[in-house]
Amino acid sequence: MAGGVEPDELRAYADVVLRCGVNIEEGEKLLIFGRLEHSELVHALADRAYAHGAAVAQAFYIDDDIQRSQAAGAPTDEMAAYVSPWFEHLIDTMIDERWAWISIAGESRDDPFAGAPAERVGALHGALGAQFQRTIPAKLSWCICPCPNRGWAERVYGEPDTARLWKDLRFVLRLDEPDPVKAWYGRRDELASRAAQLNESAFKALHFLGGGTDLRIPLHADGSWQSAEFITATGRSCIANLPTEEVFVSPDWRGVEGMVVMTQPVSVNGVLVEDLVLRFAAGEVVDARARANVAAVKAQMDQDAGARRLGEVALVDASSRVGRLGRVFKDLLLDENAACHIAWGFGFEETIVGELPDDEAARSARGLNTSRIHQDAMIGGPDVTVFGVDAAGDEAPILVKERWQS
Repeated sequence: MAGGVEPDELRAYADVVLRCGVNIEEGEKLLIFGRLEHSELVHALADRAYAHGAAVAQAFYIDDDIQRSQAAGAPTDEMAAYVSPWFEHLIDTMIDERWAWISIAGESRDDPFAGAPAERVGALHGALGAQFQRTIPAKLSWCICPCPNRGWAERVYGEPDTARLWKDLRFVLRLDEPDPVKAWYGRRDELASRAAQLNESAFKALHFLGGGTDLRIPLHADGSWQSAEFITATGRSCIANLPTEEVFVSPDWRGVEGMVVMTQPVSVNGVLVEDLVLRFAAGEVVDARARANVAAVKAQMDQDAGARRLGEVALVDASSRVGRLGRVFKDLLLDENAACHIAWGFGFEETIVGELPDDEAARSARGLNTSRIHQDAMIGGPDVTVFGVDAAGDEAPILVKERWQS
């Protein structure tokens, strides 16, 4: 980040993440997950966490090279996807002691797992992801946020211009506002209001049409549209993604039908998949094609039965600051907030009203998908119209040219 971000700007950014993101509480413990290239932001978050009353702030550094070596060199497929008991214990400790956690995005390399079998990389990431998933039903406070770095800048702009990347990130993170915290609370409320409108509409399904896409997604009978505001077990509000521009719901995976063309490249386990097209029948992906790296998608979808089913559908309109930049950031935290998207893999239980069975098979039988993975992919754009379908089967436009119709 040298030359890209002034220390006072970094501290101010850390304050926004701590206040709006995890909304840190007096006496709370905080764990920060990041890569080595994120260390300056990790340091700023830890330092400012104490200023906001944290009892302790610690870091866990992730090394893609080590993960690549495991996936490529482990003697068996089982060991290639091995997650150490001490890591499981770390997650147990976070849950038992109710730690807040922050995960930092911003990959510095294209295809950091090059040379490792896609099936093994997918299995390892699925196993690690399953551990992080355990924190969601525990309703801990959490947030994912980006960190500019030279490698990421080079991937986006073709040159390691961290200052340029930081300028774009400042815009999408609303750090250019006089009071970024107030701006984020305002955006949070706007998205919550939009989710409430969609819930009042009582649509039974969505229909995405245009640009080669003709996809019908039934909405869950007990589903409730949400924004990225997450309410913890103690009733505290946090914004789980910074930035966020979406409203989302977990659909009824069982009736998804049709063809969908991705409108942006999709990053899957570190590999950029271009021009991906999926065909759904009876709720499952039955065909996947792409101009490049479709093997990564197929390997991911082989992880378990739920990996071929939808767990999320999200709507994003033209007011999105990410979308307004018109840039592919090659990072799903940013790119998913540029356009409407779907995600195959696990669904979010917080979008379902009422009690859910603990058994995963029983949940799936009720239409809420279960899986070890969750993969976002962008399907929206000015050529794709989103319709709401009512109980009689009549359709009404929701988004036309990425603009809300009511």
